[in-house]
Amino acid sequence: MTYTFDETIVSDLHKDAYGYRPRDMFWATWEDADMDGKQAIWDRLLVVLEAEMELQRQAESMAVIALHQRIQGLMLLRAKDEVQALKWIIQAEGFSKFDLMYGADYICFHFDLPYSAKNEFPIQEAINEVLASLEESV
Repeated sequence: MTYTFDETIVSDLHKDAYGYRPRDMFWATWEDADMDGKQAIWDRLLVVLEAEMELQRQAESMAVIALHQRIQGLMLLRAKDEVQALKWIIQAEGFSKFDLMYGADYICFHFDLPYSAKNEFPIQEAINEVLASLEESV
């Protein structure tokens, strides 16, 4: 049998799969396991991780759809374009100037969007306009 488990990163894999580092019971089971047992534990962690990653992909897709819908709703309320709609969203969320200094990545994080969404939406352009309006009001 070929063993693919790696004892040096099993804790990291567990954290990625379950969201937390393994507890004492996991370590006791791991230490008591022979090579086949460790491989079986490793393989189960990989299955859980893949399921978690699929849930994350689905959540990110839903977040993109939700932002598209929010933008479209604001455009029905007379936002002239996506930039203005995003500007209104950013202002409504109450982001601080400090928050906005992190750029489009912070907005993606806040709305649970994939970071690639910063290429799908004109987020940075909207941030720049909000920051410019904050500078004018000082």
